[in-house]
Order: sequence, then C-alpha cells, then structure tokens
Amino acid sequence: MARRAEVRLLEPGGLGSIEKEGLAQKVVNRILDLVRTGILLPGDRLPSERELIEIFGLSRPSLREALRALSMLGVIESHHGGGAFVTDLKARTLLAPLDFFLSLSESNLADTFESRRIIEVEIVRMAALKATAEDIADLSAMILAHDKIRHDPVGFRILDSRFHEKLSVVARNVILERIAYGLYNMGLDLRRRATESPALIAQSTQDHTRIVGTIAAGDPARAAAEMAVHLGHIEESTRRIIAADSAKRQARRPAS
Repeated sequence: MARRAEVRLLEPGGLGSIEKEGLAQKVVNRILDLVRTGILLPGDRLPSERELIEIFGLSRPSLREALRALSMLGVIESHHGGGAFVTDLKARTLLAPLDFFLSLSESNLADTFESRRIIEVEIVRMAALKATAEDIADLSAMILAHDKIRHDPVGFRILDSRFHEKLSVVARNVILERIAYGLYNMGLDLRRRATESPALIAQSTQDHTRIVGTIAAGDPARAAAEMAVHLGHIEESTRRIIAADSAKRQARRPAS
C-alpha cells in the first residue's frame, strides 16, 4: 500500500510544483484533495521529505509547516523513524482540532450558545431514544455523585464534563460527540469562575437530575426541553461573568 501511494504522488503531472505564494497552505490543500479523491487512502505512507520537496518545489521549512498543519487536522500522523502516514480518517480523528481552533468571546457568545443548543439538544433527544439500562445506571450514578461535591467547585467541574461527555456517548453519533466536545470547551475559563458559586452548582445539579429523569423515562421531547433550559442557565451565568469583566475594564480606564 505504501508503494502505491508513493508512485501516484511521483507520477508526472500528478502534483507538479506549486507556486511560491502560500506554499505551506497549497501543500495542505493538495494533500487534502488527494485524500478526498481517494488517491491517498488510510495507511498510505507519504514520500520522504526529500521527495516531497522535489515534488512540490518548495523549501524544507515550508514543507514541515504543511506537515504540521496536516497533523493537527488529523489527516496524517508521524511514526517515529517511519515517516508520515494518512490516518484512518475516522470522524473523531478529523474533528479532533475543533476545540483547539475555537475560543469564546463576547462577539461570538450568542452564536456559541445557539450552536450548543442545536447540537446538545439533539444529542439528549437521541440519548433518550438510545439509552440502555447500563447507560441510565451510569448517568444516575453521576447524579448521586453530585451530592458529594456540592461545595467542591473543582469536583463539580470534573463531574460536569463527564456528564456532558456521557450524554454524547449515549447518543452514539461520533460527529455530534466531537462537535459538542469542542463547543463545551469554549470559554472554560469563564465557566470555571462561574462554578465557584454554590448556587450555580445547585442549579446545574437540578438541571442534570431532570435531564437524566427524562432520559430514563425514554421521553426525547422532554429531554430536549430540559437540556434547552440547562443551556439557558449556562449562557446566563456566562453573560454575567463577561458583563462583570467589561465593567471592571471600564472602571480601570482613565477619565478623558
């Protein structure tokens, strides 16, 4: 398989040299095209750096920049001493960098929570339809664990992340799971500060309890509604933190 990929890459006219403008990005785009068209398949070994430099007509630093980008995207992976290989291209791998590229800001707050509602409401709806007895037992155990961390913000944050991750697993859709993970990780610094409040921990505990109850009852419509309420509470607490930060910045500005 490795030889097949190398031969196709090296065929005259198969790639050709690329222009000197945006060299690394052009290499990334070309490799992605080869993957999309099936010229490169999972497990194929890329040619050596020396050969790729000749194929693309670029410098070693530009090539390495492109390979790093492809690695971050989950398209290739390097084996120590064995070169770079096309990954299995599973959804989990290709969507892995989503959370890396996204960050929460005041300008995209509304879009972020709109996206979370679209994704996580559907996840919990699917969870209510697909949950097994074992899944429900796991979720119920998490609810019981909430009682032990009522006054432990760090413990709550760990449990909260496990809870939302478990819902995605129960929904059994790896694409939605990865997107939800990325969206959940946006603004964790703000969430960390919000969860210092015992009142917020109590509110989230109540929300989680109702969500699990609807999943256990196999009621997707109620599960979706409860998740929407929960996300509304999260958005409200996040907005309060952002507003407080904005007020502090305004207070620090010298009078004109």
